[in-house]
Amino acid sequence: MAHCATLVELFDGDLLAAWFGGAYETAPDTAILAARYRVQTESWSQPWVMADWPDRPMGQPVFLQRPDGVLWLFYNVIMKWDWTSAQPYRQRSADGGKTWSEPEHLLDYPGLMFRSRPMVLDKRIILPVYDENVWQSHMMISDDDGASWRLTAPMKSPHGNIHPCVAPLDDGRLLAYMRTGGRGGSIWRSTSTDQGDTWSRLMATDLPNPNAGIDLLRLQSGALALAFNNNDRRRTPLCVAIGGQNEGFERMRTLEDERAEFSYPTLLQASDGRIHLVYTCRRRYIQHAVFSEEWLRNGTPRR
Repeated sequence: MAHCATLVELFDGDLLAAWFGGAYETAPDTAILAARYRVQTESWSQPWVMADWPDRPMGQPVFLQRPDGVLWLFYNVIMKWDWTSAQPYRQRSADGGKTWSEPEHLLDYPGLMFRSRPMVLDKRIILPVYDENVWQSHMMISDDDGASWRLTAPMKSPHGNIHPCVAPLDDGRLLAYMRTGGRGGSIWRSTSTDQGDTWSRLMATDLPNPNAGIDLLRLQSGALALAFNNNDRRRTPLCVAIGGQNEGFERMRTLEDERAEFSYPTLLQASDGRIHLVYTCRRRYIQHAVFSEEWLRNGTPRR
């Protein structure tokens, strides 16, 4: 089993991906695995074990590259039987992910989970999180370079929501999209006018969601890209849509459309402008795609 990949660009231009893998999700042997994408050769290294707690299932890795060259890795460790008992941890690397510090326990909060990339605004770090026990999203905020963290009020919606992902808008607001709960339905949205401290009442969008992960990314052009399953019941097809600041996702490309699971996408735009996407493919491996903004804009109309 391989699932829930994340991606970061290192200072030398290479990419580092991480995901969790093991016999099955929540299996005792589940660890955080990683691979490095060398841009010059456009090839991936062999995977290696980046973090492992013996006999403790792990998951939900997320990276943050700091300006001082230190790479942060956030992840969850299951303490009892499932994700509702998982605790949030962080490790640091000063050599691009080769070696790591000892794990730091961030908050004593069983079920507080990671999924989406952090956002840095001036000296504030905003880390999207969610509560697996009650299916409500939060933002975990630090104003002292990660020395301490606080949680925002829960973001509530019918049937619950998790996996918040955040993008900045030109008018200074932050836009958050969230995965729905229950049997599926639509992506939920909220905005913040105070750098993530408070969030507006959640509203349903016209974008379908089958109770599966999504990713929202502001591109270098200012456009928004959304990776999602264009289905309200199944984790297929996997699509990437592009739109403007008004969230009008008018053009879309389909990357996978077989009747299988293609889920948990993570987007990244590298410094050279190319857009990278990693995602779970059939729960067996992590797939990688590379494309341009122009390719997205030449996609088919979403409706």
